[in-house]
Amino acid sequence: MPELMSALLFEKNARALVAHRRRPPFAGQWMLPATLVRDDEAAEDALRRHAREQFGLTLVEGDETFADTVYITDTATDEHQYVANIFRAVLPAGPMRFNAEGDYDDARWLGAGDLDGVPMPPDLRIPLAKILTDPEGLHQLDWNQMGKELTAQAVPLAERASHVGGQPALAPEPPPPDVGAGWNAISKAYQEEIFGDRFGTSLMWSWSLSEDDLRLLGDVAGKRALVLGCGGGQDVVALEKLGAVAVGIDASSKQIEYARKYAQRHDSANSSFVEGTVEDLSRFDDASFDMAVSAHMLNYVERIEDTLRETARVLKPGSAFVFSVRHPFDTVTGDDPPYRVERPYWAKQHDWTWQISDSSAQFRQWFWTISEWVDMLQAAGFSIERLLEPQEQPAPAVNDDGAKKRLVPYTLIIKARKR
Repeated sequence: MPELMSALLFEKNARALVAHRRRPPFAGQWMLPATLVRDDEAAEDALRRHAREQFGLTLVEGDETFADTVYITDTATDEHQYVANIFRAVLPAGPMRFNAEGDYDDARWLGAGDLDGVPMPPDLRIPLAKILTDPEGLHQLDWNQMGKELTAQAVPLAERASHVGGQPALAPEPPPPDVGAGWNAISKAYQEEIFGDRFGTSLMWSWSLSEDDLRLLGDVAGKRALVLGCGGGQDVVALEKLGAVAVGIDASSKQIEYARKYAQRHDSANSSFVEGTVEDLSRFDDASFDMAVSAHMLNYVERIEDTLRETARVLKPGSAFVFSVRHPFDTVTGDDPPYRVERPYWAKQHDWTWQISDSSAQFRQWFWTISEWVDMLQAAGFSIERLLEPQEQPAPAVNDDGAKKRLVPYTLIIKARKR
């Protein structure tokens, strides 16, 4: 059974972007940027993921159009076949940041007359040359002359019927769990048993590290601070106690409800809270904050590029953005000794159930490598000042003996500044 691939067709001046693969499949060959379509994603989703990971490009959903489907054989792997769906995509504005440590070690813009000069699967070279020279005649190709027969399986994923070639169609990926609903379900138990008032009014970057320890924010007196994913309001109140005028935003109505009561309980008059997602900060004006803070929340955000762009928009030039997330290496290692690596470092998401006493909720978290954080922050308009991977100590307040945290960093902390 051929494996499914999605291929990107970027065109400029009658040339297509082709890249030299350094890893299987098709190692050593020049190809259109292409990736295997995972079981949990649609063909178009695979395109957007691949463009971001390999070239630092953010494709706008809906800007890709289907061009053709081809069978390609990897002769280096026992004639293994792939069904490659080629999508013509709009090249986003701005420079391409070629990831030389990714799937490719070179990339070039080639015209139809250049394709014979590079090693490329013939099954791709012929239709690609046709696309570049005669797009209208693409579907007039004589596939028999290419030594392949285009079967019913080679149709774009977006057009698949319920059964193709006798095989069941791929089931659509279920939508991610609603993060706001999830936190609504566990908020009471979480605050009573895990967070609540256990850390006083300190701003906690992780279970064992506070702003008192790290001093990342400097003097915040009189500054307007935005807390992304404020949860139960502890970080907002902590900033207010340091002299800031703090605003928290969170997608959970129950967490916001708790946060307002928490602020009242701690006589926090300069704290306020709004319910909403951190991907959309349109309720806040441009350059209306002096700093932004987020503690172990951004892993719950799927459209992280939107959050970073919005955060940059609402910050004044020169303002700091400090946040902590779960360290990407911790996410791929097991929680029990001997703490083996259990999944690829580049794995992007993880679905899990959080059970606290009688309360439970489904969550999906997204993870990005350190290099991806650097690239995304720079693309959003930030410069990175500090990057911390602390070796943490036990956190008795949450019944954590810290054994794994003394071997593998649990928290990644980044201090960035808007350019």
